[in-house]
Amino acid sequence: MPNKKGGKKFKRGKKDSFRERQLILKDPKEGQEYAKIIRVNGSGRYQLFCFDGKARLGVCAGNIKRKTRFGLNDIILVSLWEFQDTKCSIIHKYEQEESRKLKGQGEFPENIKLEEENTFICEEIDSVQFTYDNPSDSDEEDKSEEKKDSSGGGSGSESEEELVIDLDDI
Repeated sequence: MPNKKGGKKFKRGKKDSFRERQLILKDPKEGQEYAKIIRVNGSGRYQLFCFDGKARLGVCAGNIKRKTRFGLNDIILVSLWEFQDTKCSIIHKYEQEESRKLKGQGEFPENIKLEEENTFICEEIDSVQFTYDNPSDSDEEDKSEEKKDSSGGGSGSESEEELVIDLDDI
């Protein structure tokens, strides 16, 4: 395509597409299953909880590894390995809207909860309360009196030995 505008700015916006993504459903004939990311191991490997009830190691396919980022609690589509039941390949990542649609369609089991990070963090922040109390002089006097009372109980020589530090021993 010849450049009629001049410069390299004519390529801007070429990759941007605002069309709606098609919702991809699992195909049980091909051994596909939905899963949730539990832990990120690194190097394109993830600890997954598959919705069939098993925990598996998910290996990110090369064509997806370069295009998308995966995080905790993301809902993904995996292809199960026939020769090794503890591993699977990650083939698609669902956005939050798509995962809500799948949950509404009944594709996920009932015990699966779609956790949204923002609401979880806000609940934790609301429950934390801070108190800014400065200790008064009377509290410090009470503590010093308690220390005197506890050290005066017949074993005063032992407490004195603990407080004395010999530099030769160090």
